[in-house]
This record gives sequence, structure tokens and C-alpha cells, in this order.
Amino acid sequence: IKMTYDRIVLICMTDLNIKRLDVINQMTLTEFNYRMYALHFELLRKEHDMYKLAFAIRDAASTKNVGTEKKPKEVYRFKSVQDILDYEYNYYRLLQGKDIVFSGDQIEDDEQQNALLEVIADINKQISQ
Repeated sequence: IKMTYDRIVLICMTDLNIKRLDVINQMTLTEFNYRMYALHFELLRKEHDMYKLAFAIRDAASTKNVGTEKKPKEVYRFKSVQDILDYEYNYYRLLQGKDIVFSGDQIEDDEQQNALLEVIADINKQISQ
């Protein structure tokens, strides 16, 4: 499809949400191309978030059998959002410049950090002797 002025204006008004013609007319082709490039990344992120939400819903609805084989009793695998994502823990991690971790990853992260601290302590002991 040939890119014409009219097509660029329509794309700006619909896809890029730029409604004023004077703003569109001031835009360079380079800026238009960058905005379109950024739009594709934004759409990719939205698609990813949508599928991530679908998997989160699936995980939140998952159950496990806590009964017996003859008398099965299904309960939710997670009792609350806290079982999946500890808000307070991650809040303080973000304040420290660290990434968000999920509850299952949290223990592993702490173990790795403790192992690192032990190595540092051993090195400090060797230096001080």
C-alpha cells in the first residue's frame, strides 16, 4: 500500500491518537516512523499483558486435591494474592532498586543472597587474619 499524505493523516488520527491537523503537519517523517515503531512495541506489550493476565487467572483458579483418592476434596492452590505476590516485600525491594519477585522465587533469592553474604564474610575473615 502506497503511503500518501492522506494515509499518514488517517494513521495519526486513528492509531497514534493525534487529532489536531496542525500537529500532524508539523511532524517530520522521521518522527512519524519513530511513533509507528513505538506503537508496535506498545501493541506487543499489551498483547503480552493480556496473555499474562490469562495465565494469572488460570493459576489463581487452580486447585489441588487435599482429600483421599476415595474422598477427593479440591481446594484452591493459593489462598490469597499474597501467596503469589507479596506486595509489601516487593515494595521494599523496589525501594532498594531490586526487581519484583513472586513468592516462589523469594526464597531462592534470599538463599542466594545469604550464600553471597557468607562468602563475603569468609573473605573478610581471611583478610583480617
